[in-house]
Amino acid sequence: MLKQSEDLAPRVSDKGAQWQHQYAQPQPREVIRQASVWLLAYPGSVITRPGESVLASWGDPELWKAFGEIGITLLHTGPVNITGGIVERGYTPTVDGWFDPISLEIDPALGSEQEYRRMVNVASEHQGLIAADLVPLHTGKGADFLLALRAYKNYPGMYAMVEIDKKDWSRLPPVDNSWKSALVSNEVAEQLHQGGYIPGRIDSCDADPDVRKASGWSATGEIEGIDGKIRRWVYLHYFKPGQPVLDWLDPSCTAQQVVAGNVVHSLDSLGAKVVRLDAVPFLGIEPKPGSPTALHFQHPLSILDTNYLAFLTRRFGGWTFQELNAPVAIVKQFLAEGPDLSYDFFTRTEGLHALLTGDAAVLRQAYGVLVEDQLQPLRLVHDLQNHDEITYQLAALDARGDETVLYHGRPIAGRKLREQILDDMRSKAAGTAAPYNLLYRPTKDGVATTYAGFVAAAMGIRDLEHITPKQLAEIKRGHLLLAFANAMQPGVFSLSTWDLVGALPLPRESVEKRMVDGDCRWINRGAVDLLGINPDAKTSTFGLPRAKALYGPLPEQLKDANSFAMQLKRLLAVRKKYKIEQGELIAAPETHESAICLLVMRDPDRLSTIITALNFSRQPVEEELDLHAIKELQTTKFTGKAVFNCVADLREGTVGGDSKIKLELDAWSAKMLAIDGSDEK
Repeated sequence: MLKQSEDLAPRVSDKGAQWQHQYAQPQPREVIRQASVWLLAYPGSVITRPGESVLASWGDPELWKAFGEIGITLLHTGPVNITGGIVERGYTPTVDGWFDPISLEIDPALGSEQEYRRMVNVASEHQGLIAADLVPLHTGKGADFLLALRAYKNYPGMYAMVEIDKKDWSRLPPVDNSWKSALVSNEVAEQLHQGGYIPGRIDSCDADPDVRKASGWSATGEIEGIDGKIRRWVYLHYFKPGQPVLDWLDPSCTAQQVVAGNVVHSLDSLGAKVVRLDAVPFLGIEPKPGSPTALHFQHPLSILDTNYLAFLTRRFGGWTFQELNAPVAIVKQFLAEGPDLSYDFFTRTEGLHALLTGDAAVLRQAYGVLVEDQLQPLRLVHDLQNHDEITYQLAALDARGDETVLYHGRPIAGRKLREQILDDMRSKAAGTAAPYNLLYRPTKDGVATTYAGFVAAAMGIRDLEHITPKQLAEIKRGHLLLAFANAMQPGVFSLSTWDLVGALPLPRESVEKRMVDGDCRWINRGAVDLLGINPDAKTSTFGLPRAKALYGPLPEQLKDANSFAMQLKRLLAVRKKYKIEQGELIAAPETHESAICLLVMRDPDRLSTIITALNFSRQPVEEELDLHAIKELQTTKFTGKAVFNCVADLREGTVGGDSKIKLELDAWSAKMLAIDGSDEK
């Protein structure tokens, strides 16, 4: 990758292409103006026509015609580079679903650069964009890492790795092969820290219990360098041992070169327009005084590095969105000058929890924090399913510790409320209640499943093999409620191919071999045939089993007015008509019915007050909203104004003389209401 990046630099260095775009400030509104509805199509889950590549299938005009009809304007491909490692003279497979890159080249198992560019062109012909992935934290064990281990040129500076003096080799775990490595225990890591070798151990994020018990460092065997010297190294990995971490502050600047080359390749060579930045809070590490554990999460360097990547991407006419699960204050630091958008880790779990329990209190609370701390949903990507598990880490509540928050009008410690929410998830969304869903990591702070699988758990369904037509209709109803909640607010709305077809989680036994390291996310990555082009295929090109699809392929759905895709189409048309994606959230008021969440917004032209009303109860509910109880609306004249149901396309009464409106919501349903609020007192 370092050599490829060096070869790419002349394409843009000293060229006018570097000076055509502003890049100092984030441009969220421009991203949203270009594409506000995204679809994730994970490469390992694609079922293609016989003999067709994954990239060729993504460039199918019929696929983009269907996207256009629904209202999807961007395809996020996920990572598609060559990944894995090299042992002797053979390539080894990916250890983390393409998040361990070893080359800037497209993985030939997925397609070619020519097919990628055709995909970009077909998307453009249908007014669509392509989003790529960038992995700035680590690589796989490819040529760059192997050259680093052999002390070749500046390659050792590319990685967070340290040569260990021969006199200290006895401290290291035994490794009998130069192509292998072994986990460094916490005890040995502390010795290496005290000996001045490493900044300290870390808390590993890996799903494998053995890796999590270790220090986050691994040791190599004896390796002969190009100078003939035999060396042993230790190297850092936040996740799997096959993902050595890049060193962003080494004076060789080789890590910057590699990642910058990937940006140039994705945007300038291939034509992607948006780039996802993976795992950004881990890009800096240093010793922590008096502690054997290093400072390694949300380090100031990680903000600078993320800014650099955002600047570079905007400089070449693209935009970035980041994966960062952190409290509002931290996310705002990263967003101040860095990525244009950030994943919504503030309301995603809270919305799912509202569906699971019928109680929207924590969802209202989450929106209240966003308003109070002035982080507008417009800066966020509100997604349904993605390639990961459904995380219940609830970072904002965890960060509060013993500080109290109000929950149902009573004070409770933030961390205690977090554990209470986690207990609800563990007992209702997995285990004996829903054995088809799997708790993720030893901490069990996430659940591996699809959104359809989560909704099924919320309904109390224990057996996915015998879903009745009535249950299927209810799963679709709950799924559409979650889609409504995420789409009918400012910012990007994102869903996945699994969502579009109503994919259920795979049976555990069908992917057991892929889960030997504790990574159970494979059950939510089942194979999907969006267009119904290969009904006889039992697996994806990558070999993942076909997921059971409750809603069917898109061509069938687009002929059925009541299908998931057609109902989604109607929602997205209303979203576009009222410019919801560009609006402003002004309040998420408390409600009498705890199952209800109300989002009170202004449209971008400030001509209307928009209300998204969500009912997470399995029963019909009624609610009254006092518009003048909202500070920002106290000077707006509402009396006698029409209340318009935007999705149903009908008038739903008028605002009373007391500036109150009455809401009636069916079970597991939502409404979007518009009130002309342009006249002021």
